[in-house]
Amino acid sequence: MTSDLMKDRTGKEYPVQEIFASAAEDYLAHHEVSDEQRKVVSCISCCKTGELGYNISFCDTCGFTEIRPNSCNNRHCPCCQAPLEQKWVQARDSELIKGIAYYHAIFTVPYELNDLIYDNQKELYSLLFRCTSDTLLTLCRDRKYLGATPGLVMVLHTWGQKLNFHPHIHTMLSGGGLKPDGKFVEAAHKGYLLPKEVMGRLFRGKFLDGLKKLHDAGKLDLKGRCSALRNSYGWREFIDRLYKKPWIPHIKETFNGNGNAVKYLARYAYRTAIANSRIVSVSAEKVSFRYKDYADGSKAKTLTVTSEEFVGLFLQHVLPKGFCRIRFAGFLANSCKTEKLKLICRLRNTVFRENPVRGKNTAYLLKLIYGTDICTCPNCRSALRFLRASPGIGKEDLLDFCFRSSKTV
Repeated sequence: MTSDLMKDRTGKEYPVQEIFASAAEDYLAHHEVSDEQRKVVSCISCCKTGELGYNISFCDTCGFTEIRPNSCNNRHCPCCQAPLEQKWVQARDSELIKGIAYYHAIFTVPYELNDLIYDNQKELYSLLFRCTSDTLLTLCRDRKYLGATPGLVMVLHTWGQKLNFHPHIHTMLSGGGLKPDGKFVEAAHKGYLLPKEVMGRLFRGKFLDGLKKLHDAGKLDLKGRCSALRNSYGWREFIDRLYKKPWIPHIKETFNGNGNAVKYLARYAYRTAIANSRIVSVSAEKVSFRYKDYADGSKAKTLTVTSEEFVGLFLQHVLPKGFCRIRFAGFLANSCKTEKLKLICRLRNTVFRENPVRGKNTAYLLKLIYGTDICTCPNCRSALRFLRASPGIGKEDLLDFCFRSSKTV
């Protein structure tokens, strides 16, 4: 049996992995990190290196063998999220309503809240989601604007271009919705849906009201950087300052039609703090990466930090264990999505489209998304057999492992 292809990955192909391999151990030794952050370090360092084992496909007819190191499949890994992103795009595409406008809304909070949010991620990320959906649904149900319940897809984004901590919610909002009487209505004015100032005031009121309730219930961690807020006077002064600041969300019709709506949002749903493609150079001590300076006309610039600083910047965007980055609301809420979409299709005389990737295995998805048939030998078109090699097996033993396994057929 011969090996036509043995793919093994190194950090050189994935610079973020290279940085973690060289600097993460020192960072962990000198900084307090969560169990989830430590797990992310391990996953990224091992992804596609063979340390997680191998997937092996081989043909009993012609001897073709292909050996692929396993991916870590961690949602924070920039090396292996592309297939999941494409699967998500396929699923969301089936939920778009043909012929209506879609809007992109961004909800953020004043920077003064950053430390408090970072130290209370589960509670305050959830509050961000809840206030975003409540604001949009409340205003859209108002007869002055849409007078109906739209569909929302919301994605939590925690980073800025410089990897700074900048929590905000990206939302895809349909320009049409279901009225209380069950009819579907579209936005009256193309390109305009909701006024930013009204959105900002309502969002600010809802968020600060929810924040005060969490504080009064003793559910906020006010240690470390937020210790000054443990004083009742300091807390009231903090809240008063936030009420006085203008909170201006962003909303506009975008995506160049709904065909690009989901692809645009997927960039926020399945990409982590920084892509490998943005890394300019990696040395023993320094990392340089590209960023857009939105304060200077979106000019492309380069930022250089130490390797340990880079690891710290990256790890602050690791989400709490089990926390869902993507949420749905309105007629896209998981509890009623299929029922509502079928109703809308009947009302608009269109064909309801089932989710094309629900329940499909990996082989089907790769063929659907990339046109790659991993079940058929590329040489003789016979069916391939698959094996998994456990972590720890050396490359020199893999072919022998395949040969011995084939003899058991």
